[in-house]
Amino acid sequence: MNSLHPAYDWQKVARQALTSRAMDDLEENELTPQGHVIYQFCARGHELGQALISQLMGHPFDGASVYYRSRPFLLGVGLTVDESFASGMGKEMGVSRGRDVGVVINMPRREKCTVLPMAGD
Repeated sequence: MNSLHPAYDWQKVARQALTSRAMDDLEENELTPQGHVIYQFCARGHELGQALISQLMGHPFDGASVYYRSRPFLLGVGLTVDESFASGMGKEMGVSRGRDVGVVINMPRREKCTVLPMAGD
């Protein structure tokens, strides 16, 4: 990959952005009103930049510190859709095993970088 002009996988970028947007819609319109998700923090409008940056985080010692609207980035570095929904619902199969509000995620290196613990402030 040329560091000045990276070659992005545009299909993956589109899939990440659209998946994140669909998840936001489902949480906002169904899961939160039904009480399945307590805290919903939409990433709408943040998808493209995060999807692009996630593709650049592939070096062995890369790390990222994300914030509560970082689902598009997290999907790009290895978070699964199931884990994301489970985290938001406080379920055991979520990233923190149900111990957070679903948006305060840290994650060991998977496909890309290590996601460092997130500050809630």
